[in-house]
Amino acid sequence: MKKLKKFLSGLLSCCLFLLPVPAHAEEVIQTSGGYSSDGLWYYNDYGDGTVSVVCQDSTIEEAVVPSQIDGHVITMVELDCFKDNTRLRKVTLPDTITVLEDYAFYLCSGLEEINIPASVEKFGFQTFYGCSSLKEISVPAGLTEIEGYTFDGCTALEAVHVSQKNQNYKDEDGVLFTKDGTELIVYPAAKTGTSYTVPASCKKLEGYAFMANSYLEDLDLGSVTEMGEDIFYCCTALQHITIPEGITTLTGSVFGGCTALKQITLPESLEVIGSGCFYNCIALEEITIPASVTAIHENAFFNCPSLTRITVPATVKEIGDYAFGFYSDGSETPKHLPEFEIDAENGTAAFAYAAAFSVKCTGGVTQGIIFVYIMIGIVVLVILAVIGLIIMQKRIRKRHELS
Repeated sequence: MKKLKKFLSGLLSCCLFLLPVPAHAEEVIQTSGGYSSDGLWYYNDYGDGTVSVVCQDSTIEEAVVPSQIDGHVITMVELDCFKDNTRLRKVTLPDTITVLEDYAFYLCSGLEEINIPASVEKFGFQTFYGCSSLKEISVPAGLTEIEGYTFDGCTALEAVHVSQKNQNYKDEDGVLFTKDGTELIVYPAAKTGTSYTVPASCKKLEGYAFMANSYLEDLDLGSVTEMGEDIFYCCTALQHITIPEGITTLTGSVFGGCTALKQITLPESLEVIGSGCFYNCIALEEITIPASVTAIHENAFFNCPSLTRITVPATVKEIGDYAFGFYSDGSETPKHLPEFEIDAENGTAAFAYAAAFSVKCTGGVTQGIIFVYIMIGIVVLVILAVIGLIIMQKRIRKRHELS
């Protein structure tokens, strides 16, 4: 129950994730600092050539970050520099900046424009998280590192533009890739178009790559062989998709919140269906679980009301709590889906799950067993018919003898 409560609370928003310990919080670093003459900025000199800056006005609307304060050259936009400033609309950065630190523009929901100079080398963890008014962003020539979830919650983002001089990244029609094209990093949440084909050169989809796109209905994943976590989370228009052969694990809530998903084909190579993988896929009516699958984790098919029956092969050895057959009505206790039934062999993990969670089950009466029963029935009928015929012949013979 505790696991379920923790999972549900993490899904209250399509863009809410666990945050790690900030980089500078992991160790005690001796710094010196001071304020700009107008009191708008505070700088930290870390003594290693890094001088960061923090904005002191949480309501500023147009910010021009200084290149230096008291002779200290500013090289980094500090952790949480503009965090939670919903009024910030425009930011101008100097060409001395090399790092945009973790959460630098976290939840700056009004941010519409930012110039990023060629000197910037790194986007930190969730740098632009929740910048829901930002429609375009430019990756400069010098950028070498983009940490996790940098653009999560950028629901208005239509395109990522990469300088042609950048040696590490490129964009194809606004979609962000590594320079060699083997990894797709971000497909913008507000990029229009109902279908998309992943280029043949792409072999990996980064975690959350397509998250919250509300236009895509059909996806061709090409020859992708590796997928990160929660890739299609809250892609509310997605209806059809085929997972390529070679994929062995669906990590996390890959299709969580894909409320229009009707059809999905899983590969014969698949071994693990992750926690919350199909959470809240309310349109999903049927799915075939390959015999290669060995584990289905907790909440995998939680709140899939259209899925009234699922066949779980005997190869599945592990099934997590509330994996299927349940929904939530807002109360603490999950509710049984009234029409749901598991098709499972007696003695399997799925059969044990059904018994433990009071879920309806065929009790091992699968199609194969039904066929056997039918054949046995036919044989029995034939035997009875033969016996009946023999008895009838004997009676006829006896009457003939008596006559």
